[in-house]
Amino acid sequence: MKKLIIILGLIAAIIAVTLSTSRYSNYVMIPIVIAFISGLALVFLSKKEPSKTKPIQYIFLLVIMSLGLTIYKGVSKTIEVESTDQLNQQGEIDTDNPEKLLENRQIESKF
Repeated sequence: MKKLIIILGLIAAIIAVTLSTSRYSNYVMIPIVIAFISGLALVFLSKKEPSKTKPIQYIFLLVIMSLGLTIYKGVSKTIEVESTDQLNQQGEIDTDNPEKLLENRQIESKF
């Protein structure tokens, strides 16, 4: 039982780290939660039966790394303009009718 929880926790933590560095970082919370719960279960099981704590430390280390990467990506995400075609078309429309632009500016300057 304990080995199964260790394996599940390590696999979930590794998946969490890889997802947090990829473009699918929106789905990283599921493996983080699974790894965290399995880490907590290992902590409680190790209190009953003394055993090595290295797997528990590795699980929590990987969970902290993936949380840090996910938070960093969320904070530093830049807003990208998907399509500048509409902006270019708007510029072309404005330059096609220079008389209309002049009329609009003259109307604005009167006020």
